[in-house]
Amino acid sequence: MAAQITDISGIGTKTAEILIKHGFKNARAIAGSTVEKLSGVPGFGAIRAHTTIKAAIALMAEQPSSTSKAASSSKPKRAVSNKVARAKTKPKTKASKKSVRTKSSDEEKLRKAKLKKEQQRKEKLRKEKQRKQKLRKEKQRKEKLRKEKQRKQKLRKEKQRKEKLKKQKPGKQKLKKTKPAARKGKKAK
Repeated sequence: MAAQITDISGIGTKTAEILIKHGFKNARAIAGSTVEKLSGVPGFGAIRAHTTIKAAIALMAEQPSSTSKAASSSKPKRAVSNKVARAKTKPKTKASKKSVRTKSSDEEKLRKAKLKKEQQRKEKLRKEKQRKQKLRKEKQRKEKLRKEKQRKQKLRKEKQRKEKLKKQKPGKQKLKKTKPAARKGKKAK
């Protein structure tokens, strides 16, 4: 009895239905197939086709032949071993190399996209840092100007106060100065 498709590792009922629709009736048909033929089935790329063929060949090697001894002579065994050799060499074909290149180029594109995003993120952080630093410097500059303005106002007020004192009558100035001295004398008594 021929091995069922579902006996192959990695093949479930849904995949078996798809394979049967595309002309693969049993495991022997899959084992005798090429990577290119099996890659034509939806859901099968070059790598999955290669592993499925290898699994089918391994399954066929495990199962004892149900036919007579004449059917199990060395000729069919060579045919199976030739199929194994074909299955092993098929992934190195141009189509499978192309799919591997496509996969690696996709991975390369993803890697480049990630690098680009990371660079954009770093650039954004750098610009944000510069913006904050600029704001901080501007704030410090404004604070310095405000303090300088306050200092100048204070000096101006002090100068105005001194000019005002000079304009006052000298007698009033002396009275202010003598009063504290008189008080000291009172305390001494």
